[in-house]
Amino acid sequence: MTDISVTQGGQHASAHREAKPHRWALSLWARTFRRLARRWTVHSHVRKYCRPFTVEGRQNLDGLASPVVIIANHTSHFDTVIVLSLLPTRIYDRTAVVAAADRMYRERVKGMWHSLRYNAFPITRGGGREALAYSQWLLHNGWSLLIFPEGKRSRTGELLPFHGGPAILATQQNVPVLPIYIEGASRILPPGTNQSHAAPVVARVGSLLTFPVGTAIGDAKHEMEEAVRALAGNVPAEHEQTAAS
Repeated sequence: MTDISVTQGGQHASAHREAKPHRWALSLWARTFRRLARRWTVHSHVRKYCRPFTVEGRQNLDGLASPVVIIANHTSHFDTVIVLSLLPTRIYDRTAVVAAADRMYRERVKGMWHSLRYNAFPITRGGGREALAYSQWLLHNGWSLLIFPEGKRSRTGELLPFHGGPAILATQQNVPVLPIYIEGASRILPPGTNQSHAAPVVARVGSLLTFPVGTAIGDAKHEMEEAVRALAGNVPAEHEQTAAS
């Protein structure tokens, strides 16, 4: 959630995009569409491209309630579908996805489709506290958020430093954080490509993180990053191999 720039003809051009959330994506008809279409927009993609799909720590989803901030590492645009496939229906129905305005909302119609299909909404990278306002409103009104704290996809697979936005939301709105680590998604849809290929994927779901009132943003950000980093090196003795259902 920091400033980014792109190089064009030797000049740096701002990548900021003025895009507003589509609030109709929270309506009853949009929520009903996502629930009915989940089989095709989420689970079918996971079944087709995550082969095999292994989930570790699924018990950490038991008893999960909204609102919660869901964080995951980011190596591919396929990460969103993988995380959404893991969520219990009660959480999925009340989850919104934070998306970079300059990447996912460059075209009006595609942006609207992202909002309808995944309840995504645009965040202007570098927008500061103003960019967090809608996220705060959602959490305050009982919606969960899926956020990729690295702010961009890792090209190497190594975890990038986290930005402070998710920590601000978790501490100021007093909501727990669910850490997830995804391994293998970069082989399905690598950055810079548009063609998906089947590949083995492992999703590791960590224990819920809670922060006492008064926790410093920097401390929360560090704890969140370390939780995801620990999942990256966690190789339990037993796996739960699943097909998305």
